[in-house]
This record gives sequence, C-alpha cells and structure tokens, in this order.
Amino acid sequence: MYFYNINLGLKKLHLYIIKSFILPFIATFFVCVFILLMQFLWKYIEDLVGKGLEWTVIAELLFYAWLVLVPMALPLAVLLASIMTFGNLGESNELFAMKSGGISLYRIMFPVLIISIIISLASFFFSNNILPYTNLKMRSLLMSIQQQRPEISIQSGIFSEPVENFSIRAEKDRKSDKLKNILIYDHRNQTTNSNVTTAEHGNINITEDKSFLILDLNNGYRFEELSSNKNANMQYQRSRFEHQVVYIQLDGLGLDRNNEDFFKNNFDMINNQQIVYSVDSLKNNINNRYYTTCKNTISYYMLKNLPTREKALVGDIKPFELREYKHYDIDSIFNSFTSSQNKTIIERTITDAKSVKINIEIMKEEAVSTLRWIARYEIEWHRKYTYAIACLIFFIIGASLGAIIRKGGFGVPVIVSIGFFLLYYILSIAFENTVRELVFSSEIGMWISTLFFALVAIVLNIKATNETIRIGSRFRKIFRKK
Repeated sequence: MYFYNINLGLKKLHLYIIKSFILPFIATFFVCVFILLMQFLWKYIEDLVGKGLEWTVIAELLFYAWLVLVPMALPLAVLLASIMTFGNLGESNELFAMKSGGISLYRIMFPVLIISIIISLASFFFSNNILPYTNLKMRSLLMSIQQQRPEISIQSGIFSEPVENFSIRAEKDRKSDKLKNILIYDHRNQTTNSNVTTAEHGNINITEDKSFLILDLNNGYRFEELSSNKNANMQYQRSRFEHQVVYIQLDGLGLDRNNEDFFKNNFDMINNQQIVYSVDSLKNNINNRYYTTCKNTISYYMLKNLPTREKALVGDIKPFELREYKHYDIDSIFNSFTSSQNKTIIERTITDAKSVKINIEIMKEEAVSTLRWIARYEIEWHRKYTYAIACLIFFIIGASLGAIIRKGGFGVPVIVSIGFFLLYYILSIAFENTVRELVFSSEIGMWISTLFFALVAIVLNIKATNETIRIGSRFRKIFRKK
C-alpha cells in the first residue's frame, strides 16, 4: 500500500510537471515561429505587397514559410519552455519541496525528457518528410509569382531578364520605390547589343490583364544600329527623351504552378534517402571525370608522339615499337634526333603540356564545384539530425538553468534562451560555412556546435543536480526584480 501511494503520487507529480511544460511550450513555439517569420517578411514583403497579388497567394506563401521555420523554432521553444517550467517550480519552492521529499532532479525531469524525445523524433520526421515538400511548394510559388510579376525579379545593381530577350539592370530606391540608373538591352531582333536604352529613373509595371509590361522611363537615351549589312560601315542613331513609355507584350503570363521540375531534386527538397543517392551519383561523376582525364592525358598526350612502323614523328625516323615493362633511355632517344627534330619535339611537348595543364585545371574546377554541391547535400542531411538532437539538448540545458536560476515568467527565461540560441545559431552558421568552403568535412562542421552544447548540457545538469552553482546576491536581486 505504501509503494502504491508513492507510485500514485509520482504519477500525479509527473502529470503536473507535464502540464506545466506543455502550455508554455505551445505558447513559446508560436511566438518563436512568429519571430523567425519576421526575417522572411523583411526579405520579401516589399516585393510582394502592393504588386497586385491576391491575398490568398501571399497567405499561402507565408504558410509555407511558417512550415519551413518549424524545425528551427522547436529547439528554441523547448529551451524557453524548460527554463520557464523549472524556473517557476524553483521560484514557488515546489522544486525544493520535491527534493526534500526524496525525489531527485533526474526523476523530476524524466516526464518532460520523454516529451522532449517525442518532440525530437517529430522534428526529424517533419524535416525528412514534410519539409522537402514544403520547400518545393514555396520555391515553386515564389517562381510563379516572379513569372506573374516580372518587376519583382529585378534586383538592385544586377542584370535580370524579367521578359524573354530583355536584359535590365537598375538600382532600386527604397524610399520612393522607383528605379534609377536603368540600362536595358533589347535582343528581340538580333543577338548583339544593337538596341540599348538608358534612363535616369523610371518604373516597371504590368497591365491589369497581364498582357503587357510597361516601361515608364524618364531622362534617358536610346541607341540603335541602323545597318544590318556586316560589310558596310555600321551606322546608328541616338535619340534623347525626357519621358518614354514602352509596352512589351507578354505571352502566356500567369501564376503557373507546374514549374516544380526545375528544382525538385535540389538538396533542400529531397529526403535523406534521396540525398544519399544524389551524393553517390555526384561522387561517381567526379571519379568518372578524373578517370577520363587521366586516361586521355596518358593515351593522347603522352603516347601520341611515339613513332611506330606506321607513323613517324618527324621526317624519316627509325621506328620502334612500344613494349610493356620495357625501360627506355629517354636521353639517348632524344640525342639520336637532329637539332631541328629536337626543336620540333620540344615545341610540341610544350604545347601538349599547356593543353594538359588546361585540362587538369578545368577538371579541378569541375571537381571543386561538384564537391561544393556534395557539401550542400551533406549539410542538409546532417541538419535534419542536428535540429532534432538540439531539442533534447536544449531541454536539458533549460531544465538545469531553470533549477539554478529559479525564476519563471517571460523575463529572465527569454533573455537566457535568446542568448543560448543565438550562440548556438552563430556557431552552427559559422561552421556550416566552413563545410561549404570545403575547410571541414560535414561530419565535423555540422556537429561541432551540437557537441559543444551537449557538453554544456551535461555540466549544467550535474551542477544543478548537486546544487554546486550559486548565483551571487547581486545577480539574484537582478533576477528577482525582473
């Protein structure tokens, strides 16, 4: 009967702790997603709002962006909810009462630990199965919006092609939302840059029926070649205008949702099983390219000039056959030729050496480029695991800090959580960039920050369990005031 009452009490205690964790977790999760969503809004809102797009399209895009941010928001929400939960228990002396009753901190953390494990597994399942589909839909929708609204695709200071055969470069004025220093190349009638328009400022709009793109230009020049005969002297005319409106017909412009094939195999739009297959294919391409280059170099450049009975190198040279495993005295062979023949051999050798060098450099650039793509695939493969494990690590850190700080609410927990998460995010991005630049392998670069915070979690948990960390009175007063 005694043990039954103890087990019943522990079950009620565990349910109480779970309830104390779930509500803050749900609230902080949506808050974290909303905060992270602000970054997406700051990046795209100026290009989307006021462009004539339907609100349902913008809402759909924001929904996809919200789903994309879920794996990143989960660790932060777990950390914040854990600090709040155990901080509230410590502030109300409930944690002290539990420890006085002989319940260890590990036993108190156990039910929330199980919840955190479930959240970690859910995070990985979401990242591996739902997130690739969400990324594909969001990228497809963004591309469709840019096709429907060509002016959105124009980036400041960069050549873009909002309409086929039109290249436009301009700088965006953020205050007036106008374009300035506009340069337009019209390639509709030819491939050369024979029709060029410049303007100091202007706007690019689209008609309501989406059939014409309107270029509203001010204070500019138009340069156009008049002669189409290549043998004649090229003539051109230059005309200046203060205000010019150009209508460009658009063919079949609309919100096309059937463009997913362009990027459905990107590294962030496939699951881990598909990533492994893609990485193996890219590695095989590198090996095949390396083998082909070596084979061509040896068979063509190194052996092509050896004289045989059918073909001599230069002039009348005594032929000889190439036999395997036979040692040839290169110096004696070279000295047997005349000076003019030696000169020809040297010139051809230098030419072939330059060709070999160029081919090897091209192969090296292709290999480095492919290795960078492999790194991007491997980064995405590891990211799904690191975000999932981060949920579990941040729970241990949050529970330990909550037991140490003994302060709940949204004051101190928010400050501490943001500090830890920012440090984790900065370390993750920094070492992820080293993987992209092929400095570290993906196994090292993607797991350094996780391993570092795992050590921090272990140390903090040991300190919180043994109560060997004491917060100074000055800092405690600061925490109590918040």
